[in-house]
Amino acid sequence: MGATISGPHVKERLMDVYSAEDLLSRRLGDIHSSACFLAQHIPFMVSAAESDGLRKLLNLYLDVVRDNADRTEEAMRVVADQLSGRDPTAVPAMVDDLFDLIDRIDEPALVDVAILLSSNEIGSFEAQRLQLLSNFAETLGRTDARNALRTSSECLASICVQLNDMITENREDQRLQ
Repeated sequence: MGATISGPHVKERLMDVYSAEDLLSRRLGDIHSSACFLAQHIPFMVSAAESDGLRKLLNLYLDVVRDNADRTEEAMRVVADQLSGRDPTAVPAMVDDLFDLIDRIDEPALVDVAILLSSNEIGSFEAQRLQLLSNFAETLGRTDARNALRTSSECLASICVQLNDMITENREDQRLQ
């Protein structure tokens, strides 16, 4: 029997978790929902960006996130017979924080810096979660899910390296104030 947690932080009971497979399915649902959420919101980051280079990199980021959504959806189909209707957890708060920050910045160059920093933070967070879930899938012998999650993690980590490189270039070119 599982522990019962109640209180204001528990919104609703989405699915019972009786096995490691259930836990994997639930986490896959969260990762998938986060990727879908990002895919909806990255275009707003693209339109807010001042730099052409940043817009191009964000469009690449969007392609990776869409591919990740497809891979995690396929992994979910393999692990469970149904797709989860979970709402993403931490990612919406991170995106909301970015857009709130953008609204408060007057200098266009600082908007790009805020987008770079936040995009890297969100991407790194998601890449780490994908890697952890990949390791868990491997522990369960789910090589199909492991491979999809590992590929997603690696692609997202690659975008984060590029975002970090752009942050470094920005610092060297403009000496941020």
